[in-house]
Amino acid sequence: MNARLTTLLVLAACGSTSAPPPMPRATSIARTDESEAQRKQELAAAHNKLLDEQATALAATCARPAEAPARCLPTCYVAEPPDARAGKLVPGVAEIVHLVCASSEEGPFAITDEVAGTLDVRTYRGRIPKAAKKGSWQAAVETAVAASLEPDLARGDAVRVTGGWKSLVHPASKERLRCVTVSHYAKAHRKLDACGSHGAIACEATGNAAAHGLNVVHYRLAEARRYLAARDEAKCQQAALEAVAVARGLPRWRQYVKLNTDQWKASPRYRTRFDGVLDEDTLFQTAIDLGTAAQEVYVSCGGAPNPTTSAADEQSFHTCP
Repeated sequence: MNARLTTLLVLAACGSTSAPPPMPRATSIARTDESEAQRKQELAAAHNKLLDEQATALAATCARPAEAPARCLPTCYVAEPPDARAGKLVPGVAEIVHLVCASSEEGPFAITDEVAGTLDVRTYRGRIPKAAKKGSWQAAVETAVAASLEPDLARGDAVRVTGGWKSLVHPASKERLRCVTVSHYAKAHRKLDACGSHGAIACEATGNAAAHGLNVVHYRLAEARRYLAARDEAKCQQAALEAVAVARGLPRWRQYVKLNTDQWKASPRYRTRFDGVLDEDTLFQTAIDLGTAAQEVYVSCGGAPNPTTSAADEQSFHTCP
């Protein structure tokens, strides 16, 4: 009796009296391992495919991106035209007229000659006007423009505001701007190139892919904002996604070219269509900032946060389809 009671107490303390489950079959374990291995292989293959697509897009080049077929996403981006004064040479001191614009009263001030349509380069006779009074808005504009044109400024050159503010619309981006005419008085004048400079400034019109890429990002962001205001979500998302893609691709492309090729052509300044004359680091940081703004617009248009972009779209600014 005592032995039977002891046995019952031990079984109760140990919990269930049912038999332990059978060991899984070896074939079942093998199948699970095979499935996991296959899943890992598929993930690795997909990852390698993405790496291959990115490397292919990065390595692809177009001799003159400005001449590549227009991308219509949704509207067609038309390449920046060359400065109409290219090749013109005048005797003596040259007055090179520029149009400087800003999207707000605070600036920043950007040389956007394209907005004016046709600007002049002419011989200037007489004394160069005095600099604007310190602290005035004219002085702020002159300082900003002189800094932008630094590679083109020779000893004795001067930059002077020669007009008043007026409201204009950029013919490409449709943005409303405040603009003023500014003259660069050049004593050692040479022929202007397609960028409206003396050769030290790169731009889209001469086939510079970096300037072209930033121009595309800005153009698509402005376009997306217009469609957002018009409540056209589909076109807003399309334009914003194109801006996001190129903004992502620009820094990757620069890093690739600098590390893997000897084809990187550095320039002291880059003249852009919408953001003025920038140094290299500022150009790429501006692209990143505009890309962040484009992602916000994409979400405002009904898109999901952190949208996916393809390698081909990211590198479209420097490749010819």
